[in-house]
Amino acid sequence: MVFSSIALCGQASSRVEADRAPEDLTRIMSWLPADTETITVERGPFVLASTLEESEAKNRAISDKELMRIFEGLPLALFGFKDGLLSKRLEGKRINFALEGARHFRPPAGLGEMPYEGCAIAVFSDNLRNEITSFVEDTRKSALRVEHIEGHDVSVFREKQEQDTWTTFVAFPDENLILVASDRNYLAEVLARLGGKVGPLTLPSDLPEWKYVNANARLWGLRHYDKSQTQSDPSSPYGGRKSANFPDEQAVGLAFAFDPESGRSATITYLSGNLSIGSKPSNSPLSMAHAPEAKGLNIKIRELAPGVLEGSYSLEHLEAVRFFLFVLEEVLGHGIYI
Repeated sequence: MVFSSIALCGQASSRVEADRAPEDLTRIMSWLPADTETITVERGPFVLASTLEESEAKNRAISDKELMRIFEGLPLALFGFKDGLLSKRLEGKRINFALEGARHFRPPAGLGEMPYEGCAIAVFSDNLRNEITSFVEDTRKSALRVEHIEGHDVSVFREKQEQDTWTTFVAFPDENLILVASDRNYLAEVLARLGGKVGPLTLPSDLPEWKYVNANARLWGLRHYDKSQTQSDPSSPYGGRKSANFPDEQAVGLAFAFDPESGRSATITYLSGNLSIGSKPSNSPLSMAHAPEAKGLNIKIRELAPGVLEGSYSLEHLEAVRFFLFVLEEVLGHGIYI
């Protein structure tokens, strides 16, 4: 989100920690509501750090460290609520795994980010008992209220972002686990499943998008379009929409991956029931070439299979990278109106 104050600093993963990621993914995804439409994932370990000062030069080359900082908001954007009220207390703490689940994307009242229902989940390697205690005690007066949801005390905060009012729910189910949600019902389902409730799985393994997910990448995401949201979600490709994502009545979903250890490029893979989409890749959300900011991305689109397109994007220059992130968040449902 645009108000996040978190930056992600990578550290080399040990083999033991890397092998734990699939287990964390399976376990945490089992907590998500069945109608979750989008997930974004950050594999650790990494630490939370204060944001770097921005340079005035827009079209300059960027370092690997800056590149990771620019991608800071993907899975843990909700942690930056109220100018870092929580995230500033967590600077320097190691995270093993982070994931955000989201659904029901809606247009903002005016400018700013599209509201949505979702929950950001961070599994820390550090014991956060002291940080949790001080946060709860120090925010008793600034919190809107404290609710008891599925056996857990949850601090509730409210703030105005542009013309929208965002309500944020913060829960600490364990001393190394933090949940920050934008919707009470979504959080209640996560906490219930975390506590043992069994229900249909979100984004099940037989979805075609999983074939194109690189779960070993440092950062990755998946969206399976929800047709039930056609009338309410401006980022939906259905219903003949000509705003946000490209209209495609046969759209299926997409997958995203960025792994700085493998190079300075990211990929977005788009799936559609339109098997001839490869003949006109400019009709897919992968094409950003119409925008002057996209010039430095060196976009290459190829057809992997009928109805499956992969776009690759070079992440070398500041202006182009920021534009890529802007478009990526839009196609994942986190569009920003400017």
